[in-house]
Amino acid sequence: MEDEKNIVNLLIRLKKSDDEAFSIIFDMFHGQVYGFCCRSLSKEDAEEIVQNVFMIVWENRRKIDLQYSFSAYLFSIARHQVYNTIRNKVIQKTFVEKFLQMTEDVEVPTEYDDSMDKQKAKLKKAIALLPDRQREIFVMSRTFKMTYKEIAEKLGISVNTVDTTIRRSLNTLRKFFTQMIIILFL
Repeated sequence: MEDEKNIVNLLIRLKKSDDEAFSIIFDMFHGQVYGFCCRSLSKEDAEEIVQNVFMIVWENRRKIDLQYSFSAYLFSIARHQVYNTIRNKVIQKTFVEKFLQMTEDVEVPTEYDDSMDKQKAKLKKAIALLPDRQREIFVMSRTFKMTYKEIAEKLGISVNTVDTTIRRSLNTLRKFFTQMIIILFL
């Protein structure tokens, strides 16, 4: 009962944009949310989701309903974030698998038969067409294998911004290669 009163008091302070209350709440729930996310995802993905969950809490702090369980609210956000991450990974993996399968199954006329070097050159060209900041973040992630968190820290931006930028980059590259495939079969 005492813990519930403390949490309600902290939430009242949080609703008034109290940074200290937010830090205390973060410290109280961080481990639980992280453990929950680790059951379904890698540690790296779990860390990103924990940051996203608490960012969502901060952004929606004024809308928190004190009559409902904060813990349930928090884990509801975490569950949605985990679901979205898994869904996006499946979509991305499926796209890559289908693309690779499609390129293996198709007999390409010799005039279109590009070597691996030419394919890499096309990919580099597509990446070069990305806006500067988007390209920088994409290269840090895919070429230098940096985590979203590492990129965010290095560039002084949020993990969510890195995630959004990577998604946009992948969408742009998908469109680029989809157009190439359409041209190939015309």
